[in-house]
Amino acid sequence: MHSTLPAQTTACSRSALVLSFIIGVVMFTACGSSPKPEAEHEEEALARTEFTDRLENFFEYEPLKAGKPSQFLIHLTDLSDGTPVEKAEVTLITRIKGGSEVMQTKARVGKVTGIYVADVAISDSGIYDIEFLIKNAKLDERLALTDFKVE
Repeated sequence: MHSTLPAQTTACSRSALVLSFIIGVVMFTACGSSPKPEAEHEEEALARTEFTDRLENFFEYEPLKAGKPSQFLIHLTDLSDGTPVEKAEVTLITRIKGGSEVMQTKARVGKVTGIYVADVAISDSGIYDIEFLIKNAKLDERLALTDFKVE
């Protein structure tokens, strides 16, 4: 009988160790999955993909709020050869829906080829149109888009 006691103790120790490990993993996972307080107020980025005959414009932007800048991350692809659009002047012209120009925003070249960044700050709520002007040595494109809601 004495010989079975260490085996039982070892089996119990292993079970306790495995159980402790599982509890630890569950607690660590549960603690890591709770949202951070500042993340609760962040809104999910919006995304659109629009085309001309020559250009693909995939862009993401933060929901538009009156008086607060929203960053547009603009990914441009030349459809003639599938390459990123390099060294372009990218301007966003914002107009009140069906009306006059409110502002122009020049995008800056991003860290990755074909990506441009523009900070758009519209002062009043409403529905707006944004026209993208893209110009470089190979392209001269205009892409007028509608229905940007500013809260």
